[in-house]
Amino acid sequence: MEDEKGYIIVTPGTLLATSPKTGNGTYISENKTYSKYLGILKKSESHINVLPFKYSYRPMVGDRIIGRVKDFNYPFFIVNMTSPAPSFLYLSDVSSRFMEQEELLQQYKPGTWIYAEIAEISDRIKLSMKINEAKKLEGGRMASVSPSKVPRIIGKSASMIKMIQEKTKTHILVGQNGVVWIKGDNAGIVVKAIEKIGREAHISGLTDRISKYLDGELKNGK
Repeated sequence: MEDEKGYIIVTPGTLLATSPKTGNGTYISENKTYSKYLGILKKSESHINVLPFKYSYRPMVGDRIIGRVKDFNYPFFIVNMTSPAPSFLYLSDVSSRFMEQEELLQQYKPGTWIYAEIAEISDRIKLSMKINEAKKLEGGRMASVSPSKVPRIIGKSASMIKMIQEKTKTHILVGQNGVVWIKGDNAGIVVKAIEKIGREAHISGLTDRISKYLDGELKNGK
């Protein structure tokens, strides 16, 4: 099934290719490639991936995530980012400019939310705040969705997230780990819209429905 935005939704056992293809969420049988899950199909020339609608976050280098500082154990902060593996932000990766340790401990005390990049994965996940987009998240509200719904929240060429931000006049950051930060007077409406996307990600016409939903909520809120 394909909706108007080009997302192809497949079910377990769907034939994806008549030849063996590498990728996640698929299996090979008699030299043909099939879907393992109910999810969204992602294809390239050499790979076929199926992103299941329900799964735990699988970290990848380069992912932008939202996490919460849990503790400090020199020389790193321990960060909770809803991943099965421990996540660490080393002092050397907090900022490109020099900062005294006491200043860092004050700025990133337990409970602080951050938007960071996964720089390295081994027996632990190493985070970095040195990308331009990285920041400490102050104020705002948090929402949480299954990581599999993140592509639908962002939309093709960021169409969904841009539409939500423009209509609600909010600032939104979406972590690949399924945590979303919203700042602005209409943050509560955005949280409800994100929850709606999470429930209805598999149904066609999602962008139009969310647009109408926001129009209604914003009108009622005035």
